[in-house]
Parts: sequence; C-alpha cells; structure tokens
Amino acid sequence: MNALRALWLVISTSFRVDPWHTVLSLGMPAAQAVGALNPLFYGLFASGAVQHDGHRMAAAVAGLVACTAIRQALATAGSSGWLQVLENVGGEFTHRTSLTMGSIETLDHLEAPELLDKLQMFRDYSGGVFQTIMSLFGLLNTIATSTVTVVVALSADWRLLILVLLGIPRLVIAPITLRWDRAIEEAGSPYSRQTDLLVDLTQDVDAGAEARVFGLQRELRRQIREAVRRWQEPTIRYARNYSVLDLANGTLYFGAAVAIIAWMLHDTLDGSLSVQALTIAITAIGALQGISANVVGTVKSTAQSLRAATRYVWLQDYAADIRTRYAGAQSPPADLLTGISLQDVSFRYQGATADAVSDLNLDLPAGSVVALVGENGAGKTTLVKLLTGMYAPTAGQIAIDGVDLSTINLTEWRSRCAGAFQDHATFEFTAGRAIGIGDLTNLDDENTIRRTLDDAAAIDILTALPEGLDTQLGTSWPGGVDLSGGQWQRIAIARGMMRPRPLLLVLDEPTSALDATTEHRLFDRYTAAAHEARRRGAVTLLVTHRFSTVAAADIVVVLRNGRITEIGSHADLIAAQGDYAELYNLQAGGYA
Repeated sequence: MNALRALWLVISTSFRVDPWHTVLSLGMPAAQAVGALNPLFYGLFASGAVQHDGHRMAAAVAGLVACTAIRQALATAGSSGWLQVLENVGGEFTHRTSLTMGSIETLDHLEAPELLDKLQMFRDYSGGVFQTIMSLFGLLNTIATSTVTVVVALSADWRLLILVLLGIPRLVIAPITLRWDRAIEEAGSPYSRQTDLLVDLTQDVDAGAEARVFGLQRELRRQIREAVRRWQEPTIRYARNYSVLDLANGTLYFGAAVAIIAWMLHDTLDGSLSVQALTIAITAIGALQGISANVVGTVKSTAQSLRAATRYVWLQDYAADIRTRYAGAQSPPADLLTGISLQDVSFRYQGATADAVSDLNLDLPAGSVVALVGENGAGKTTLVKLLTGMYAPTAGQIAIDGVDLSTINLTEWRSRCAGAFQDHATFEFTAGRAIGIGDLTNLDDENTIRRTLDDAAAIDILTALPEGLDTQLGTSWPGGVDLSGGQWQRIAIARGMMRPRPLLLVLDEPTSALDATTEHRLFDRYTAAAHEARRRGAVTLLVTHRFSTVAAADIVVVLRNGRITEIGSHADLIAAQGDYAELYNLQAGGYA
C-alpha cells in the first residue's frame, strides 16, 4: 500500500511541478521503441542485396534514415525534458524533505537508533525519491522496446520465440534479487551511519586536536576502513550471487542462440528460409537477450526508487503522527498564576530498557527559582526536554497553570520558553545574528542585542570581534573568526536571554566553560532576571553542578537515577544531611 502511495505521490508531484517537461520526457521511451525497428530495415537491405533489388535496398536505407532521425529527435526532446524534470522534481522533494525534517516537533528521530538507521537509509538513497519518475519512464522505455523487438523477431521466424522464453527464468528470480537489494540496504545502514560519523570526526577541529594529541589517526583510519567494509560487505556478498545467476543465464541463452542460428542458417542454405529472415534474426539476438536483463534491471531500479519514495512516505507519516500527538490548540497563559506541575511523570527513550525519569511529582510555583541538581545521568536534561515539549511523557502529565501541556500549541509554548544550555549550538552566522535568532522579532535590533550581551555578562566579547556584531563567526568562512569555548557559551547565553518575557527560563549548565569571575557576574544577572520574571509568574529552572549558585534558589530538587530523592530549600536540605548535603560537602571539600 505504501509503495502505491509513493508511486502516486511521485507521479502527481512530477505533473504538478513540471507538467510540460514530464510529458516531453516520454520521448525517450518512444525513441527506443522506434530504434527497435532497425532489424527490419537491415533484413530488407540484405534481402535486396542478395536479389539485386535496388528499390528494396533504397527503401531499407530510407526507412533506416527516417527511423534514425525520428529516434534522434525524440531522444533529444526526451532527454531535455528528463533533465529538467530531474532538476525541478528533485528540488521539490529536497525542499519537502528539509521542511519535514525541520518541522518535526520532537527529537526522537535524532536520538533513537532505530529511527536513525531509517533516516540513514533515507539519506543514502534519497536521490531515488525524485528519480522514481525517471525509473517509471525507463520501465515504459523497456516495455515499448521489448514489445517492438519481440514483434520484429517473431515476424522473421517462430524459433526466436525460444530465446524469448529463455528470459523467463531471469524474471522468475527477480523477486529474490529484489529482496537481496532490500537486505543490502537494511544491513548496511548502521555502518553507513557509523562511517559518516567517523569521517565527520576527521573534519572536526576539536576532534582533530585530540586525534593528534593521542595519536589516533591510524586508529581512526582503521575504524573507518572497518565501518566501510561492514557497510559494503552485504553488497559484495550478494554480488557473488548475482554473478552466478547471470553467468548461468547467459550460458543457457547464448548456447541456445548458437543452436538456433545454426538451425536457421541450415534452412537458409537449403532455401527454406529467406536471407531477410536470417538477417533479422541475427541482428535481433542481442536485443532479445537484453529484454529480460533490461526488464529485471529496470524493475530493480524502479523498486529501489520506490523504496526510497516509500521511506519518504514513512517520513511524512512519522511527521504527521507526531503532529497528531502534539495537536494542542490552546495558547499558553500570558502570565503564570499557579505555575508548572508534574504528576506521576515518567519517560523512556525509544529502545531503552529502563525509564530515564520515573514517577516525578513536582510543583514549580509561579515566580520561583528552582535549582535541579544531581549526578550525571540522574535525568536532569531529560526533565528539561519534557518541560520544553521536546518529548511527551510516556506516563503522567505536565500541566501549565492546571492545563495539560499536550493540549497547548507547542510552537506557542516554546515561544514563551527561553534558555541556555551546556551543549549549545555554534551558529556560524554574524555575531549579531548568532545572538538575535534567540528572538526572531528582534533579529536585527542592535540595541536589544547589545542589551542582551550586557545581561549575559558578555559585552566585552565585542572587543574581540574586528567588525563588532557584523563579524562573521567560524574560521571555515572567508573573514570568519573563531571564538574560545567560553566565548561561544556566552554568545549562547546571550541568545537564550533575548526573549523579553519567557514563562519558563531554563539554564542547563550554562556556565560550564566560564571562569569563576564571569560566572559570578552572570549569576548576578540571572538573579536580576529571575526577580523580574517573578512579577509575571515565570519559573526559572537552573540545572547546575556548581552548588555556589544553588543557595539562592527558592527550591532545590535532587534527582538520583531518574527519581526525586529530596525537595526543599538549600538550608533545609543541608540540615537534612541527605543526598544534597553529601554532594554539597563533596564539592566544598574540593575547594578546601
């Protein structure tokens, strides 16, 4: 069913995007069909030569010239249309794919191994999506050419039907080889993805530095070779099977062809068969042998394109399913009145055997500053992703002022969230744009951007930028400059503080690359922003390992193994001498 949907999608898109060139492309199969008439004229010419019939020879030459001219004209028009369709329809599907990938509401497809393998197959064979229409034209081409070839051959002698029938075994085993092709794609996709990741490492500056310091170049090359070997291994293994089948089929066919031509030659010599029929038979043998090979090859090509198109349909369905699950239509409140609450919330990543967070019951009161602490892997970042709607809980409910987050429009909710993250993106735009994209309504407002830089304790970065906010970031661009890890992080923090009235401000380890002085200055800004946010009921969520920034929080939440173990103020938790006090004392001891 998906294959039919994919087929209809490609055909309808082609005729919608470029109807004229799509029709013009049909000239290619028509040209091939006309070319298949050539053996008739060869036979007519040979017959005229043997019988010294100049008129017959002239008619054969005229027919051959006319067919050649018509075929050339059709082929030229068809190839011109084909190239235009390939460009226009290919561009349409590339645009649609990018739009679909960019609009998927959640992050599952970027983290779940099964989904990543599907996407890798889609990327590896995505060219087949827009080439499906070309494969269909090729199929029409093969059908038209094969039909004319068979008719011409049988018009010469019935014995050529035997050669036609000898192509049937190749057609019979075609479904088997198609299954092999699918197996090749599925078996190789994890290693194709691994190859891409390893090759990307060789082009990454930070990874390149570590590779040289630790002498990893040879090991990386070994791993790349191994990944490529395992990626290509299924192809090589099945290629041997293909070769054996082709050899057996070719041996059978040409053995029969030699016997039939010898039989026909005998009949021609004793006068029971015309020279014209023998000539047609000889010139048609190669084309007859190619019929089954062309049919199988075209079917394989069409099947591969359809598989790519089917994966495109899968991607569309996946995106539609996500939109259905996140179809909330309510707008978030202008200001928070009661706050954000989690009721029995659990979440498990796809393919995982255990929950990342389990049975979370937590109230984040309006206007509060909440610190989230815990060891690595405790579930802090997962909780942040749940609150910002990057994932939906696998159990339980998140409520915004008592309204289930799943009923709120996610785009609107995220427009009321802001944040800075430890694993931030390094947008290689101009400095102003790299900050301004934090609030698209003020993308080019230089005054707002400068104010935000000051709020993020990062105004001094401008002195390191030769053209100020117009400086291109990233040395991979002409005139671009590189920044230190701390500078990139401060740019990210400024970007996260661009939105003027967020309901949820998330600061997920935002100061990990900063020195203590800058961190202190920045925390003062956070405190001021949090106090401003209190007036509209906004919640400030601070995720950190540095307990020096936790003491000023209204509420401290301690996570261990995905569960909340303690909740309270800094003073209360220190007095309780539980997990928090242990972690605090361990860190304090490190500075003693």
